[in-house]
Amino acid sequence: MAFSANAPFKSDRIEEIQLSCQCCSGKKLLNHQLVQRLVSVEQDLVDVAKRLLRTAGDPVSAVVRFLHERPENSSLPGYVVDRLLVEAFGDKEHIPGLISVLAGHMKETIRQSNVINIINEHAAVERWGNYIIKAKELIKFEISREKGKLVLKDIVGLKAVENGIELGLERILIDPPKLQVTVRLGVFPVQRTVDIV
Repeated sequence: MAFSANAPFKSDRIEEIQLSCQCCSGKKLLNHQLVQRLVSVEQDLVDVAKRLLRTAGDPVSAVVRFLHERPENSSLPGYVVDRLLVEAFGDKEHIPGLISVLAGHMKETIRQSNVINIINEHAAVERWGNYIIKAKELIKFEISREKGKLVLKDIVGLKAVENGIELGLERILIDPPKLQVTVRLGVFPVQRTVDIV
């Protein structure tokens, strides 16, 4: 069949040619299988997150444990974390304030040993109880245990604003149903108590 430069373009003929190509149909099948596998992995993550939420004494500990038990140096995209949280808590309004602050603008999160690195899409400002929290593009904190309770410490990238004063957010002790928050006012550490929910 000869094609002339002046002949009308027939898109259905191109589709017919593409559909008959065995090479391309094999690639489409592989792409479909890959998408199905990714959906399955994502659903497995959602199931693990829900299980942790049911077994933990509080929702913040559950999310922190989930991040801490992820494979080391593996990236978890922000859109997956967002889906996990919505699936685990039902909707965005039921996600605890601290978790919303940490995950609200997340591009990805990576665990390195006991340190959680959160890379945000951009710097952000969020409300958390009486605080306004300023989050930088990179948030980092170490997870440890003190007297059986989870602690987020050596926090980098989060500042709390209270009554117009900017405070360095240093440490958060998860003590259900409360969080013991340590902020730094100049050289002085100051403790505050915040509800988990």
